[in-house]
Amino acid sequence: MIRRDNYINELLKYKDKPIIKILTGLRRVGKSVLIDLFIDELYNQVVGKEHILKLNFELPENFNIQDFKDLSNRVMTWSEGKSGKLYLFLDEVGRVKNWEKAVNGFHALNNFDIYVTGSNADLLSSDLSTYLAGRYIEILVHPFSFKEFKELKPKATLKEYIIFGGMPSITTFGFDYDISMNILRDQFKSAVLQDVIQRNSIRNTVILERLIEYVFSNTGKTFSALSISKYLKSQRMNVSVDTILNYLKIITNAFLIYKVKRNDLIGKSILKTEEKYYIADQGIREAIIGNNENIIEMLLENIVYIELLRRGYTVYIGKVNNQEIDFVAKKGKLTKYYQVCYIMESEKTRNREFSVYEDIRDNFEKYVLSMDHVDFSQNGIIHLNIEDFLLE
Repeated sequence: MIRRDNYINELLKYKDKPIIKILTGLRRVGKSVLIDLFIDELYNQVVGKEHILKLNFELPENFNIQDFKDLSNRVMTWSEGKSGKLYLFLDEVGRVKNWEKAVNGFHALNNFDIYVTGSNADLLSSDLSTYLAGRYIEILVHPFSFKEFKELKPKATLKEYIIFGGMPSITTFGFDYDISMNILRDQFKSAVLQDVIQRNSIRNTVILERLIEYVFSNTGKTFSALSISKYLKSQRMNVSVDTILNYLKIITNAFLIYKVKRNDLIGKSILKTEEKYYIADQGIREAIIGNNENIIEMLLENIVYIELLRRGYTVYIGKVNNQEIDFVAKKGKLTKYYQVCYIMESEKTRNREFSVYEDIRDNFEKYVLSMDHVDFSQNGIIHLNIEDFLLE
């Protein structure tokens, strides 16, 4: 078990604040373990065990808590006679019907500090906008970063990370390839795909699976729902554009993929066609599609995108005239630009990667990231080795 300091620090920042902390993210990404780590932190701060209640709704001991009334009774019974701040952890709370009604009631009592976990596939059934609007902060939990991956496997290379990804389950069997891929495949099918299908009453599962495979195969590429519809039609599957858009939204809501908008940096407008999608974890892609090593450049781009999200940036793609900047990362008033490349051996390649910044006139930092170990920085544009960037 490794200490995920960025998430622990985020939780500490909101500790004892009158706001509900909701941890979301891909299933089996480590949200429950993160809660345990945070509880240990509370113990270190001399919070007594009698002031902490954790309910994991995936455990049989809590199966009798089926709706918000059961949940309210269980928590209020536990809290009787206790004074001071009480810390409440509700793990995979989406299994409790109308759970948000109970949580809203606990929040109104002021003596509860509340932490909730669940995949968005679970939380979709909740009307957060009605019951918890303005009362919660969402903390998105990602798979292990490359830095965390190296804590688990100190001699790991970036290419290994490209293959195995960062889902916590791969650490259990010592990074054995066949076992790891089987585990990731099973997690994908049972924990992710089944949740998506069951929660959304999807009948045509073949089209859903084929759509996911298409997005996984084309991660980081520009495509439209219409182009997917034409592709599926060539595979003798007639699917409307509306159905594809609906399925893409459902898959995105389950945190399996991320949709990235394209902004025209010159005209200051959002381009509403030909968006890009990135995947939550490249190890799952290896398990489902395979051959990650054959598309290293695409997956390096994917890894950088997720890392920027992990660091708290809002990220979009920047279009400048006929060229694109891979990522424009914003946090508050700060903006950073990132161009991602595999290797820049030739001068032609270097010119292509650096020239995208020619028409960007602001003074924000501009980066080109690649696997090269030679520093190609020029004209105020910073070149970094990707591994160095990921280990910052």
